[in-house]
Amino acid sequence: MKPLTEKLLLEDATVHKVQFDKEWFYNLDDMKFYLNEDLSAVEYIHLPMLVFGEEEIVKCSTLEDILRGRKEKE
Repeated sequence: MKPLTEKLLLEDATVHKVQFDKEWFYNLDDMKFYLNEDLSAVEYIHLPMLVFGEEEIVKCSTLEDILRGRKEKE
C-alpha cells in the first residue's frame, strides 16, 4: 500500500485538489489513479473543481476519509 501524506499530495500536480471550509479535498478519480487502488469504500462529496482548465463537479474526499476507506478494505 502506497504511503500517503498531506504534504506529498499538496505538492503533486497530478492530483487535483480544492480547499473548502479550511480543509483540503482531493479528486477521488485522481487518487484512484495515484494509488492504483479501488477506493469505492471511501466516503465522498461533490465539489466544483477546476480540472484541465474547466470547472467540473467531481467526487472529492479528505485525506482522512481516504485513509479510513483504505483501512476498511484490508
